[in-house]
Amino acid sequence: MSFVHLMLEVYCGFDYREQDSAPEPKFCQKGINNPGYHCFQNQCPFVSYTECPNEFAYVGEMSIVKDNESSIGFGGEMEPDNDKETKKFLSLWENICKSKIAEAYDEYMSKKNDII
Repeated sequence: MSFVHLMLEVYCGFDYREQDSAPEPKFCQKGINNPGYHCFQNQCPFVSYTECPNEFAYVGEMSIVKDNESSIGFGGEMEPDNDKETKKFLSLWENICKSKIAEAYDEYMSKKNDII
């Protein structure tokens, strides 16, 4: 068996004002407009999603990014003014993100050992 970690931006398209004939799905874990893996598990007709390229995030329980401080994506002011340089800056972003993952692991193990 193989696996891959996949990051998606997931949307709940259920709108109770327009869904007169469709009740809120019973599998909604935190009510409507709170999408998660349960939408995919239950093949929810209201779920939609898109990719989120070049994103760096920490996910907590249930594989959900908890808040805005827990993720950042490459974009906005990070993007170069010259499109020809985008590939170079994306490579820089990737290297920084991977470095921070290794740094977080090392710091955690150090602090864990201090506690033990």
